[in-house]
Amino acid sequence: MELRQLEYIVAIADQGNITKAAESLFITQSGLNQQLIKLEQELGIQLFYRDKHHLQMTAAGKVYVENAREIMNIKKNTYNILSDMKNNTVGEITLGLTLEHGIDLFTFVFPKFNRRFPGINFHLQERYVAQQHSLIGAGHLDFGLVMLGEQDKVNLEYIPLYEEDMLLGIPLGHPYAGLGAAPDSPLPFIDLKRFSNDTFALMFPNSTMRGIIDPAFKAAGFKPKILIETGMNHALIKLATTGLCCTILPHSRALCSPDRSGLAWFRLSPSLSWTTYIAYRKNTHLSEASRYFIQLAREYGEELAQEMRKGL
Repeated sequence: MELRQLEYIVAIADQGNITKAAESLFITQSGLNQQLIKLEQELGIQLFYRDKHHLQMTAAGKVYVENAREIMNIKKNTYNILSDMKNNTVGEITLGLTLEHGIDLFTFVFPKFNRRFPGINFHLQERYVAQQHSLIGAGHLDFGLVMLGEQDKVNLEYIPLYEEDMLLGIPLGHPYAGLGAAPDSPLPFIDLKRFSNDTFALMFPNSTMRGIIDPAFKAAGFKPKILIETGMNHALIKLATTGLCCTILPHSRALCSPDRSGLAWFRLSPSLSWTTYIAYRKNTHLSEASRYFIQLAREYGEELAQEMRKGL
């Protein structure tokens, strides 16, 4: 069994197509197909069912790919350890970022990180939390920046960066607007039940945010009328400032929005919150560069938490 073969088969499994897998590996389609045929002959068992457009793993293929991923991660861990032993500061960190939140953290971390480790490159991927979990587990991401509640954790390591509340933003023309505040001022509490007749703009269904928000609506005894469901927090604020709807989103997103003064803000009673984490595979060796990246991410979290505390 050669490491190159493992990489080939994992690429085929990920792409589900010989042509796309060959392109990702920068080899010819015929060459990759021959490698697959050769391996199946050596093993004496079929790894993929084939048709003209698509490949699907057999039961044997699933076993092979799962263990191939583990071997490739062992190799990566080994090289990380050896790199630390010889003080090598050249390499790459693959980092998953959620929409909007992630870029703020990365732009805070990168200048300091780059001054200390100029030979370490970042490869960034914007993905939703569930996608990041899958990619980390499969070894495609070294780290992920994820926001979730305790109930949404999977079998990964999680380093907490900061906790934040979900805030209710309502138009300035709303009857309750006079009771609210700007997101960087002390925020009053309000019961969601008061807004049963209002329309809302919310994050998309099945997101980790909706996993926190939806039970609050249920506990308040109503199903919200929804104007739009989107993946962009700034769009939620923008729509609410028009007077068309109310919205619920994380405190950090309200703080960084240029349109935040166009809404009155509240904390919800009972309060809703989630935590932002750096997530990575268990039993991963953290190189010196990786540990420094995590340190800087925690510094970012501490500074942001201080800003949010001003609104308490």
